[in-house]
Amino acid sequence: MTEPDPLEPGLQAYLDHTRRVTAGLGPLGGLTPAQRRERAELYALATQEPHPPGLHTRTDYVVLPGREIPVRLYRPPGPARAGLVYLHGGSWIAGSPETHDFVTASLAMNTGAQILSVHYRRAPENPYPAPTQDADAALRWALDSAAALGLDPQRIGLAGDSAGGNLAAGAALMARDRGGAQPACLVLIYPVLDRDLGTPSYRAARDPILTRAAMHEAIEAFAPPDEPYALPLRAPELAGLPPTILSVAERDPLRDEGLAFAARLKAAGVPLWCREAPGMIHSYPRARRHSAVAEAEFQQLCAAIRHALALPDLPPW
Repeated sequence: MTEPDPLEPGLQAYLDHTRRVTAGLGPLGGLTPAQRRERAELYALATQEPHPPGLHTRTDYVVLPGREIPVRLYRPPGPARAGLVYLHGGSWIAGSPETHDFVTASLAMNTGAQILSVHYRRAPENPYPAPTQDADAALRWALDSAAALGLDPQRIGLAGDSAGGNLAAGAALMARDRGGAQPACLVLIYPVLDRDLGTPSYRAARDPILTRAAMHEAIEAFAPPDEPYALPLRAPELAGLPPTILSVAERDPLRDEGLAFAARLKAAGVPLWCREAPGMIHSYPRARRHSAVAEAEFQQLCAAIRHALALPDLPPW
């Protein structure tokens, strides 16, 4: 077996740092749900930093019969009339607004959009369709509550990374099929869109963070049926989805399904910005303080979001 080509030095420095923090837990595959959640918390500590002056946060709730969905709001300096409903990654099992604080704070400060980070129900205790239903409920809440949130309902997008990208794509399909209000844009950051673990990007095994074994466990926990809201790449029709921003990472095992989804969006006439980040790994925005290359890729993503939501350019934070 050939050795994988070396990582960009900044990415390697980031990995060395995170491995020191998570050394007690070992690789992602083979962990219990509780261990995955602990590992996600430790990863968050590896990139944690104070919020910059002017970034305000608070928690709100989507109130549903018998339960509530917590939503952490990040409001950057300025009018912040545009917003993104954000679904965090974590293989549907782990992750929370807390573990993704660095990512969502970075998005708020580098786009000027208010970020609404959703704490949806997680697998395996709550497999499909529960997380996707929570994503849909959070989107509808944001659109219905735009005035109270200080947002323009025509400038509210829907976003997610990894498993959260799956939920965002599924909720966008639900909104399209339901008719009525839809998100202004769809932002998918290295999303999970299928359950095919035999693609070339899976077989290449070039990503040091996300492995085929870990994704197999995640998909088993989420238990997606063969339907478009669970596996958006298998949707029979993608026409009518909102303008889409799609970022995939070259080394990520999810790369091929992301590129296949992009090709289908383009064929369906959906306005699309798609970029394969060269040399990047799964979760590359977390490495932006270590890697100038990861930072440049993240800033390209933020520029695309600003364009989609009609936001002015900002100096990087």
